[in-house]
Amino acid sequence: MQKLLPIFENVLFWAGMTLVMFIPLFMKFPLVKVGGTFVSVRTEDVLIFLTYLVWGIYLLLSGSIRRLLKDKLNQAFLLFFALGGLSVFSGIFLTHTVSAHLGILHLARRIEIFLFLPLFASIVKTKRRAYVLLGALSIVVLLANFYALGQRFLRFPAVSTTNSELAQGIIYYIQPFGRIISTFAGHYDLAVFLVMVMTISSSLIFYFWKKRQVAYTVWLGALILVSGLVLVMTAARLSFVAAFLGVILAIILAGRKKFILLVFVLAALALVYPSHLRERFVSTFTVNILKSWQMYFVKTGTSKNKLNIPTLPSAGRSSVSEFLSPDIAPGEPVDVTDLGVFRSFEIRVRAEWPRAIRAFVKNPLLGTGYSSLGLAIDNDILRSLGEVGILGTFAFFLVIYEAVKRLIIIYRSQSGFVRYFAAGVIAMVFAFIVNSLFIDVFEASKTGSLFWMILGITLALGKLGKNE
Repeated sequence: MQKLLPIFENVLFWAGMTLVMFIPLFMKFPLVKVGGTFVSVRTEDVLIFLTYLVWGIYLLLSGSIRRLLKDKLNQAFLLFFALGGLSVFSGIFLTHTVSAHLGILHLARRIEIFLFLPLFASIVKTKRRAYVLLGALSIVVLLANFYALGQRFLRFPAVSTTNSELAQGIIYYIQPFGRIISTFAGHYDLAVFLVMVMTISSSLIFYFWKKRQVAYTVWLGALILVSGLVLVMTAARLSFVAAFLGVILAIILAGRKKFILLVFVLAALALVYPSHLRERFVSTFTVNILKSWQMYFVKTGTSKNKLNIPTLPSAGRSSVSEFLSPDIAPGEPVDVTDLGVFRSFEIRVRAEWPRAIRAFVKNPLLGTGYSSLGLAIDNDILRSLGEVGILGTFAFFLVIYEAVKRLIIIYRSQSGFVRYFAAGVIAMVFAFIVNSLFIDVFEASKTGSLFWMILGITLALGKLGKNE
């Protein structure tokens, strides 16, 4: 049996390599539909299940299960999973807020995503393997950005899960004024992915610059600039702010504070240049802060029309009178960008967030169970409190705390590439949490999976010593 272990280790490494490239690049085509929701089982779920199956056999053969269970971080994961299961049980049989199959599906999805950390922490046996995985991820970044630009300029097809109709796997094309999504399920998912890339790369680029490795420095610089351009094209305001803060933190941790001014200049240029992102920031100020906009009033004898917010043009601040079939209620903004920003915020404060708060009040300790709040709350803290209550949320923050504590230890104790990489990952975690205040990032299959994969690789590098 011991002779089989190297074979299993090689299989697991290449399985991990496959997942690193397949999950972000393969579009969300449904494989098996699930009743009661438009979330489907997809090809990536099958690959992940097979990988976990091989990993489980490897742990049994190597006798590593006991050591794995003694790890405090893995114990925090188990506590989080156990409390999530208890919450689902409570939602099914006590509060009657959860359908059994949906609650179990949502719990299984979280287990599937979170287990990437211990999986990658255990399969990365050498630094070389970690570097190969990170190199593959940088190629993924290039391909994802290329495809995003292709959607804008070359009419590359897109697949989205933003509504029940598109989630069936319908192929469509991004309009010239639309928000690009690349191979992800929506523009927010793509934006969060780009923020992760930019924060890590902003730290690593100084390591290669210090080592005078020109090729790697240019490569990372190009990835940062292209990712920043595509991020602007997603028009994701919060992700732009998260990237700005995350990159600054990465630069500080890398010991290159003098480059912070450059970040301010680049961010200012991005906001000054006419774009949908700039328009949405202006609308955020006028609509959400000043509470001032030109209102729409229904005139006698006129009929209501229908407006599709996601496909509104972004060139200029146009009124809905220029479009056929605007669906707009009296009192809402006339300007289409103002209208989109207005509704985005109103949905959160009047529908999604109050729904999570009501669920928390109904069962403060365990919440009302996974799936009880629907597919979106747009605030991961409120979502956690509503679905798994104080106990489940405490376990979740325990996982984050233990992971971040180890990242800080690696950053302080290591040198060279590992130190700079750990600095970037710490900044990535910070930016990820900033995004989670208005977007459900930890539940998103693509971004959530990559988040825990990168943490697993980082922790593995921390265990492999200080040798370059």
